[in-house]
Amino acid sequence: MQDPFFSAPTTTRKRKRIGAASRSQNKTNTAAPKRSRQQQQQQRNGRKKHDSDVEENGDDDEGGIDTMNLSGGDSESSEEEIEETAAEKRVRLAKAYLGKIQEGLDEDLGGFDAADLDRDLIAERLKKDEDELEGRLHRRVADTFDYAAIDENSIQSKKGHQLAVTSVVFSESGSILYTASKDGSIVKWDMKTFKKLHTFPGGRKGVKEYVGHTDHILCMAMSSDGEYLATGGRDRIINVWSVQEDKHIIAFKQHKDTISGLAFRKGHHQLYSASWDRTIKLWNVDERAYMETLFGHQDQIGDIDTLGRERCVSVGGRDKTARMWKIVDQSQLVYRGGISSKEKKENGAPKFAEGSLDCIAQIDEKMFVTGGDGGVISLWDIGRKKPVYSISPAHGVNTTVSESEGEIDTAYWITAIASLRYSDLFVSGSWDGFVRLWKIAPDNKSFSQVGQVAVAGVVNSIEIKTVFPSNRTVIAVGVGQELKSGRWLRLKKGVKNCTKIIELPELATAKI
Repeated sequence: MQDPFFSAPTTTRKRKRIGAASRSQNKTNTAAPKRSRQQQQQQRNGRKKHDSDVEENGDDDEGGIDTMNLSGGDSESSEEEIEETAAEKRVRLAKAYLGKIQEGLDEDLGGFDAADLDRDLIAERLKKDEDELEGRLHRRVADTFDYAAIDENSIQSKKGHQLAVTSVVFSESGSILYTASKDGSIVKWDMKTFKKLHTFPGGRKGVKEYVGHTDHILCMAMSSDGEYLATGGRDRIINVWSVQEDKHIIAFKQHKDTISGLAFRKGHHQLYSASWDRTIKLWNVDERAYMETLFGHQDQIGDIDTLGRERCVSVGGRDKTARMWKIVDQSQLVYRGGISSKEKKENGAPKFAEGSLDCIAQIDEKMFVTGGDGGVISLWDIGRKKPVYSISPAHGVNTTVSESEGEIDTAYWITAIASLRYSDLFVSGSWDGFVRLWKIAPDNKSFSQVGQVAVAGVVNSIEIKTVFPSNRTVIAVGVGQELKSGRWLRLKKGVKNCTKIIELPELATAKI
């Protein structure tokens, strides 16, 4: 049996003519006296004449029946305006959606012209929205860039913080970039001019009732509509800021340890936060409210990511697991890491083994990538408990000399990873001196390195974004002299605490 909730009416209520109510009433009123045929005919003739007078006079007759608010007058017309068929509703919603898209394109392009219409920008946007709604990888762009043509002299280097840059985040359009640091400050940058737009200074550690952060900031996230910026760090506070007004909105203080990851659900103001207290919390930023807490990780949570569906993925440090949290189903899927290299030591043990999973990035709704301290980068499919493909060590080997043991080889662990959403391109960073770019194979079962860019220092955060409408693909890299989570590594020679902006040049054959 068809559910009446999903079965919309196919016809509207029939329009009632003026006087129909009185006829219906006379028909059902059995107490009314019988009239002769002549009287009934006279009444019908009078009614027809009255109807024709109303049609001729219309709204111009101030003393007509339309101004009396009787049954069959304005109330009927308003009733008909409210009611609509299922088809009419779909048309209305589609027009509103197209109007919203056109407004967005108008803002980005400064209006439409014939060339824009010829390229069918609206159709392209609709197709993109449909693919993203389905959550599938639909952009094969890795082969369209000329990685060898990246000029180190053209890389923008911006210094806005005193200490190591620990987090970078783009707006959805790529027009704004935020950077954060161990000094507790946040800087807002214009990506067109590369100038500072605003700075939220950090406070001294231990200062109470300070509006902002008083300790290291480790993570940031921006809502897809560009309304909210969320920041978190070692002071255990999640601060929410207004992007448009450059002001503080609210502080969430429910976590009991360092905030290590933040992510806004795409198209919503639902915020996910990860912490070293081993929990993930959900927040409704519009309502300024805490929603629920997710438990499962057995160690400090290092990173978190999400896309459009009501779920998120996270990595749990030395519990060596990645987890997908299905919020609606109140369930979680556990993915086991701990990958070892094929190279063996003299005693037969693996030369490099993954001891923790530290960073994660979603490719689309079905795939994600992780990085860990064993120098391993792994590609995962949500339908499999083990990685689809792994490379170790992805960023090479660091050789140190010990007086007692001689040369010791350790892998450069993966400190940051980011994907170009819904595409076959992702980026990773360490402190080996390079940011590396990777391409996912057409069958989505492996990946390979396609390019690298020299960046001196520790890559604490990395973001990649296609800037609309120019379609430039830009990488932002947060660089520091030390790791964001500790000070056991410090690089001084030729390293500055700064943000690097790298633009990927397109191949000549890819340009249209």
